[in-house]
Amino acid sequence: MKLQQLRQFVAVAETLSFHRASERLNIAQPPLSMAIKRLENELGMKLFERTSQSVALTEAGRAALEPARNAIFHADQVRQVLAQVESGHIGRLRIAFVPSAMLSFLPRTITRLRVENPTIQLDLVENDTQAILSLLSEGQADVGIVRHPAPQYSSITLVPIQHDGYIAALPEGHRLSKSPGIALEDLASDSFVLPSESRNPTMFFSVKATCAQAGFIPKIVQHGEQAHTILAFVESGIGVALVPEMWKRIAPPGVVLRPLTQQTPASRTGLSIAHRADAMTFAKRRMIEVAIDVQKAFDASA
Repeated sequence: MKLQQLRQFVAVAETLSFHRASERLNIAQPPLSMAIKRLENELGMKLFERTSQSVALTEAGRAALEPARNAIFHADQVRQVLAQVESGHIGRLRIAFVPSAMLSFLPRTITRLRVENPTIQLDLVENDTQAILSLLSEGQADVGIVRHPAPQYSSITLVPIQHDGYIAALPEGHRLSKSPGIALEDLASDSFVLPSESRNPTMFFSVKATCAQAGFIPKIVQHGEQAHTILAFVESGIGVALVPEMWKRIAPPGVVLRPLTQQTPASRTGLSIAHRADAMTFAKRRMIEVAIDVQKAFDASA
């Protein structure tokens, strides 16, 4: 028994007219009559009593009508759900993000998506920029939140969302801790704490480039992978660091943060949403829209 046969049966049962049912179904009357006859033969019982003047349901036809309606309803629901899954209105959105995104627009973005689009399941995983771009290029993540400037992939589109700059993180008691601003070249003789090249190449190379534009190569004595770790190393007096301004939110009391007196192209950083433009879905588009809206609201209130 096919779904089309059930639709034909229900149309005749509801109109009690092969003529009106054929108009509803947009088919000719003779093929409809033959289709109902084939269905009755398949079931081994009559569904309709036919005369030249009328059509009436048999007892079997009356018993079959409601289950047939239910079958059609549920089949249509399956189609609708699958269409929504295909379009991204329902399903999973895999978001890979750098840790500092949790200090910016991501928490509020998640909250809004969960409230406004509850049929989208959010799968969140923390990683570094390079790893996130690899996940996107391999189809293992749908959306990434990465720190820019980021490596360029021909298949990946970057949408800048939040703009930031590096500031100096100094241990309490550092000779420049009382200065209102730091000329970066004044840190040329200091030891530096940086992320490792292998785990966070984006920040590693941008900090080195920032120092190079100030005329020196930083003396790296310690690597730290996470914001809290780098700031803790600074607090311990191991060295100084250049960190994104948003890290102000999590700096421990023993760390003094000071702006740089001059920002260079290399010292400008921030967060971008990364995605494959050739695989856009409703869920991805919605996530980007909400993130932009959240960041705009934050910028307006700052």
